[in-house]
Amino acid sequence: MNSQWQATAKAWSEFWFVPRDPSLISSIRVGAGLMAILHFVTLLYDGSNWLGPIGWLNVDAGRFLIGDEVDGTGSIYRWSLLYWYPNCVSWIAGIGILASAATVAGIGSRLSPFAVWFCMCTFHHRAPLITMLHEPMLVALMAYLSIDPGRTQWTLRPGFSSGKARISVNIAQQLIVCHFWIWIAFSLFSMLANSLWWNGEAGWLLMQQARGWVQLTDGWQSLGQLLTHLVIATQAASLFCMTQANFHWLGRWMVYGFLAAVLLLLADWMYAAVLLVASFAHWPIPIPNQKSIPN
Repeated sequence: MNSQWQATAKAWSEFWFVPRDPSLISSIRVGAGLMAILHFVTLLYDGSNWLGPIGWLNVDAGRFLIGDEVDGTGSIYRWSLLYWYPNCVSWIAGIGILASAATVAGIGSRLSPFAVWFCMCTFHHRAPLITMLHEPMLVALMAYLSIDPGRTQWTLRPGFSSGKARISVNIAQQLIVCHFWIWIAFSLFSMLANSLWWNGEAGWLLMQQARGWVQLTDGWQSLGQLLTHLVIATQAASLFCMTQANFHWLGRWMVYGFLAAVLLLLADWMYAAVLLVASFAHWPIPIPNQKSIPN
């Protein structure tokens, strides 16, 4: 019994506290930063029309929809600068763009992804009902990158610009791995809770409505049903492969298949791109001269 506990404790310690090379987390930082730039550009362009003083979702409407001062709604946790300064939508989006660009360039160490995280939460808490699919995962990535952003060009702490392996790199990377696994699991289980995903009608209806990149007519209903079941199968297979070292190579392609289905059914390329960046934590992209990084 003691040996079993010792083996479990050793595996747990190795999972979280073995120093890792920062090359991989740096590539995740660049990808997440680019997605954040695009996210804030859309808010800079159209955010005031939604969240400004006379916007469609102005302060009064926003407070009503989150159940402000109503017990049990959790509205007290929806803190946002935009409730007090609704004229600052463009300013906060602009700061978010600059912080995202600094994150991509590796400038500012932990400060840049933290600033991106703060700006994103400011918008997310202000209008949670219109949150886009990619937004929660992108917010989480920025929070984890605030723990360790990988190689940086300018830093408040000596040694961060080097490629030296660090425990904080491993912690940030494994948090992304766990979050990605839980995300796919919740996506799978939420689909299985709907009968349309069991009988194959969900994908067919989305494609019939031309919600994604492909539109099907009535004669192609069986193809839409097949794609529906493939969406379920790829998610279940990717979860299994993430826990089986011998099938890691297959899990990568299962995730790619699921992301392709997202594009075909929803045409939400931002969602697919953010999930792809998050998947790098478990299935690294080939990086020249990168040290071997264990899964």
